[in-house]
Amino acid sequence: DKMDITDQVAIHEAMEQQTISVTKAGLHATLNARASLLAAANPVGGRYDRSRTLRGNVALSAPILSRFDLFFVVLDECEEVSDYNVAKHILEVHRGLKGKDDSVGDVAFP
Repeated sequence: DKMDITDQVAIHEAMEQQTISVTKAGLHATLNARASLLAAANPVGGRYDRSRTLRGNVALSAPILSRFDLFFVVLDECEEVSDYNVAKHILEVHRGLKGKDDSVGDVAFP
């Protein structure tokens, strides 16, 4: 949702044609772009809507999405008690009140 359209065009060129065009100081160059790409995207509105498609949630164009081989959707299940325990543990470790290898409820912290 924060990617500018010109950046999307540039990424599409790199993923489709495996080249990147650069123009600097009046010189134009086309560079080979052979690399793996790992990307992350936040859902539109900050929350993933399970009733919508992946494309509808991340607002990227179909040509860009079609260039990826795998998609992993990571969801944060909102559970007040568990979230509170994790936050409390992080603060206690940061303040030096608790060891880093302690556990909180069913959440273990190695």
